[in-house]
Amino acid sequence: MPDYRLYASPDSANLVVRMVLESEGIPYREVRVDRAAGGLDDPAFRRLNPQGLLPVLVDERHGTALFETGAILLHLAERCHAARLAEPAGRGRLLAWLFFLSNTLHAELRLCFYTPRYAPRAEDAQRLRAALRPRMVAHLTQLESLCEQGREPWLLEEGPSVLDPYLGCLVRWMQLYPVDDPCRALPWERLPRLVGMLEALAERPGIRRAASAEGIEGRLFIAPDYPDLDLSGVTGQGR
Repeated sequence: MPDYRLYASPDSANLVVRMVLESEGIPYREVRVDRAAGGLDDPAFRRLNPQGLLPVLVDERHGTALFETGAILLHLAERCHAARLAEPAGRGRLLAWLFFLSNTLHAELRLCFYTPRYAPRAEDAQRLRAALRPRMVAHLTQLESLCEQGREPWLLEEGPSVLDPYLGCLVRWMQLYPVDDPCRALPWERLPRLVGMLEALAERPGIRRAASAEGIEGRLFIAPDYPDLDLSGVTGQGR
């Protein structure tokens, strides 16, 4: 029996979790969720996550359903890196930046993805996205500074962590979605350490296995290739 059950849909927030599972060699089985067919509203899925969002990871050992990307990553980090996280400084840094990615960068990206929910009028949505874009760049600049203190090329000085694939996926989606108005032109010349980190991350075998499992090929994080995925009819993407 695999340790975990991952509910997944291509190129959704479950991608972050899969990258960690594959990188750490943690056994899991996938349950594919058909978003376009209303799979996120299925009563059985809603019992696992009442919000009806991905990712969802079920811990088979304890029968516990985990949701919220940051919470799942913390759970996996504590399992995989127990010795490292036993050090207060290492745990503190990971927690601080994990919450930054989850509560700041990811939260504001969701405003970009689902702008009409918050600004129904087209002109208001356009203004909101225009206001968010410089904030995205400012957040990446902060993370560039964090890279300067890390153990090259990773974000934390302790070495690779769950933060790296989380940031990689957020940067990927920033450049791809929403499909009608993505933030494609990022100032990579001002973010050389982030570029180095994301390029190194994309070459890791576990990261590539996770991407391939979701039908994603080509460039992953820097100027990613548009995915050959059918997202027609999809509204609840769980990013």
